[in-house]
Amino acid sequence: MSGFNGQNGPTVQAKALWTWDTTGPAPIVVGYPPGGASQPTKTGIMPQDLQNFVGVPLQYYGNPSVPVASGTMVQWIRFAEDYVERETGLLLCQSWVAAPPAIMPGTPDSIAITVQGSSGMQQQLGVDYDVYDAAYDFWFPRAQDDGWMNYSVRYRPVRSVAYDPLDFNGIKRMAYIYPLLNEFFQVPPTWLVTDEDKGMVRLVPATNVQMLPLFALQLSFMGFSDSVPGGIWLQYTAGLTSADYQSRYSYVKELVLAQAAIQALSTVQGTINLGATSTSTSVDGLSLATQYNPKGPYSGLIDYFTKMRNDLIVSVKSKISGPMFITF
Repeated sequence: MSGFNGQNGPTVQAKALWTWDTTGPAPIVVGYPPGGASQPTKTGIMPQDLQNFVGVPLQYYGNPSVPVASGTMVQWIRFAEDYVERETGLLLCQSWVAAPPAIMPGTPDSIAITVQGSSGMQQQLGVDYDVYDAAYDFWFPRAQDDGWMNYSVRYRPVRSVAYDPLDFNGIKRMAYIYPLLNEFFQVPPTWLVTDEDKGMVRLVPATNVQMLPLFALQLSFMGFSDSVPGGIWLQYTAGLTSADYQSRYSYVKELVLAQAAIQALSTVQGTINLGATSTSTSVDGLSLATQYNPKGPYSGLIDYFTKMRNDLIVSVKSKISGPMFITF
């Protein structure tokens, strides 16, 4: 496993929260928390939940008709979960997110973010972490005056996890690099103030700390314009918990089901013999016109679930979106 060996605290061991199968040539996910291998979807939604939600038989129509396999419905649910995460930035299950660099040249191992056991000391997805995240750019105006480096993480909501009781929020480790010195500055955890739902992190220096490192950090960044690629490296946990699904985020399952229903109905309706909706004959009897439903027999249900999905996505984005920073 990997960790941050810092001068200001103990090593934090990475712990993938998803259940991975690493026996093959590439790691694959076989389960998600809290059920582990027994839970093949991030939300815990199962094929019977999708069948009940849709309200019409999910089957391939023919002679005879064949029910859709459970494995196919699980895949539709997973497609829907990926769609929701991509469109909203909301992670649907607890995940360990990391943006660590390799060891910097000339930097002692004791203050580098490293990934042990991986080729060339690089991050190996599926073994050390669940979600890879690129390093964050540093935007100097956010650190001016009383800003104290407000910024938003990419995945939300930020959540701490029970296996690390010493961590008071979901930000496990945060480090900055001194561009002029090729060294890291590890932010003390007591400086972090986090809005978990909106993924906002604000650095508020605690009392009785040495301020020179942060001052030197600002000076070094000023020498490199407003933005330094890869200036901030994070390790944090994010994603909905079981308690979230029982409270303020209960509607998220309905969002996933709506998206899965759209794909399910769009797929099975293609196997239905539509039949003609109307026929007409010319007065002289020389021509016959036949009309078919261009959208399919489930078009009404698909439109209904599409509207439901779009409305719920707006609700999710409103709940987790952070403030906009505008500098004049």
